[in-house]
Amino acid sequence: MRGSVGLARKLHLSELVVGATVIGFGTSLPELMVSLRAATTGFPNLILGNVVGSNTANVLLVGGAAAVVYPLLPDGAAVRRNVIVMVLSVVGFALLAAVNGLGQVGGAILLMAFIGIMGLTARSTLQAQRNADLSTPMEWVLGVPVRPITIALFIGFGIVALPLGAILLVDSAVLIAQSFNVSETVIGLTVLALGTSLPELTTAVLAALERRSDVAIGAIIGSNTFNILMIMGVAAALSPEPIPVSTRFMVFDVPVMVLSSALLAAFAWKGWKIGRITGALLVVSYVAYMGALFAFV
Repeated sequence: MRGSVGLARKLHLSELVVGATVIGFGTSLPELMVSLRAATTGFPNLILGNVVGSNTANVLLVGGAAAVVYPLLPDGAAVRRNVIVMVLSVVGFALLAAVNGLGQVGGAILLMAFIGIMGLTARSTLQAQRNADLSTPMEWVLGVPVRPITIALFIGFGIVALPLGAILLVDSAVLIAQSFNVSETVIGLTVLALGTSLPELTTAVLAALERRSDVAIGAIIGSNTFNILMIMGVAAALSPEPIPVSTRFMVFDVPVMVLSSALLAAFAWKGWKIGRITGALLVVSYVAYMGALFAFV
């Protein structure tokens, strides 16, 4: 992600464009790599757990932690528009899983929705770029490389390391599930979800430290939308068999994800500030959710 941001700055793209594309997509790449690995190795329940668990972690853990660092203010027309898209994506996913399951047809529907939304986002982003400040620095993203050779090394290392990390994470998660007699879904909701949510956590906390609440909120909303439409869509479309969705998953884990998304949407729609106390409560809620997962295995 650092290399991609550096490349975007070399191409004189604005911070708005970089945030809407590189950061939003980049923080979702671990989920994509892990889901593809799980789909191609015959562990579809890990995919469901990874996507749903990551979305829940993004709102409760990532959003809560960022708000504890610095209060977040999800305000503005763009935030309200994007959060509506996120909620519609989450609800649409839940309906597909409940009615027709997550087969290739469902995956194609999610992917078509993703392509349509990305087209509209690209158009509005390019229009907004005309009045954007191209000199706004992006060095807060862990330090942005400037020299072309450094940019190339960063991007090349990421391209190699991401799939290797996905292989290690998925294979290790399967071994953990088998060793402790825990379901693949629970491992996906916990181990995989936490592991693949670290980029969002890093980005949101760094943005909060720089008092860029719009970037922190945008990273969460963008990542959740990517996770549902693109990652779940690709995984379902490529899976040779429909991804099974258990009743327990539909009556507990999916509602938690939907409710957490709706909570973020309410704050964004009303323009309410997510203060430090609220952030701490969100983090506590996530810890309680983790406890419930293992208590009722």
